[in-house]
Amino acid sequence: MLLGALAAIAAIAFLAEARLKVAAAAYFDASIVLALLALAIAGPLPALLVWIVPDAISRLVIRQDRLCSPGLVATVSSFALAVLAGYGVLQLAAAPSMVAATPALFTAGLVMYSVNFLFARLTFAPFYQGFRPSVLIRSEFRDMLPPFAAMLALGLATAALIGPLGVFALAPLAMVVVVPQLALAALGRDRSVARLSRPDATKLYAAAIADALALPRRERRTVAGAAAALARATPGELEADRWGVEELPDAILAALHVNERWDGTGWPAGLSGSWTPLPSRVLAVARAWSELTAGGTVELSHSEALLDLTLRAGAELDPAVVKAAEQVVAEEEAFVRAPGFQPRLHRLPLPRPVRRAKLPTVLAHLTRPT
Repeated sequence: MLLGALAAIAAIAFLAEARLKVAAAAYFDASIVLALLALAIAGPLPALLVWIVPDAISRLVIRQDRLCSPGLVATVSSFALAVLAGYGVLQLAAAPSMVAATPALFTAGLVMYSVNFLFARLTFAPFYQGFRPSVLIRSEFRDMLPPFAAMLALGLATAALIGPLGVFALAPLAMVVVVPQLALAALGRDRSVARLSRPDATKLYAAAIADALALPRRERRTVAGAAAALARATPGELEADRWGVEELPDAILAALHVNERWDGTGWPAGLSGSWTPLPSRVLAVARAWSELTAGGTVELSHSEALLDLTLRAGAELDPAVVKAAEQVVAEEEAFVRAPGFQPRLHRLPLPRPVRRAKLPTVLAHLTRPT
């Protein structure tokens, strides 16, 4: 059961990571630690099988990598050598219990980490992939050593708890390994805006832009209400003469002025610049954006659509609002595969400084190419 749980953790974490735009830079990679635990529990062969689970899924299930390639030889041989090296360390220690074996397990983990890097990356990558050894040593060995050491420490604590708790001792390790990967994968899920109608895409973009602009809650509600009003309005429902000035809701006012232009040549009032209500300017950009990317349109990618919006900024559209749309895309495209993804950071139940300032930086760092 323990070996099955270790293999399951490795598989779930890998499948979650496979949905990201790029790999998550090993910050939550516990494959060596999982193999080390399997080595301590059952010996070299089970440890090798647990370690190779992600690579097997990549080649046999999701076909992310070719089945037969030089990389397969390098991977299997480096894993095998690392497992044997770790096994040798544990045999030399000959500890009577898992708790007593903690120093040996720590040493074995570092040995496995080093041997795997030496054979899988430092020997293979320069010849077959053209990487410079100095770059590999810095980016994939030295920089990854602190997060690996932290993961190894958690693995040692897990090993010490296996005796009294059994398979339940794996729960903290599974949480640390799997939950961040699943969260990253959920954010990086391929949900194309082309699946949405233009009104729905307008609502989505308007909410994301309003969040990027840090609009107060009241104005964000006005933007959402105006987008909803535009979506369900029939011809004539948004005509100004249907409403008395005092009874005109903010959302209806914003919807009424969505056709104003930044240069003052729009309608119904010919307002220019900041004289047009800000929710109207947000909605104008959101609508223009959706008309280029939503289902049933030309379905451009975000980069192509933003180029068009940029050309219209300063004449038709508010340049600051277009910049906010660019910010929305820039903050999310680092970890999302689809070129026409649905923005979703604004929906996270987190404080805005975390959601819009810190989280994109962290996600971009975690999902940078290794």
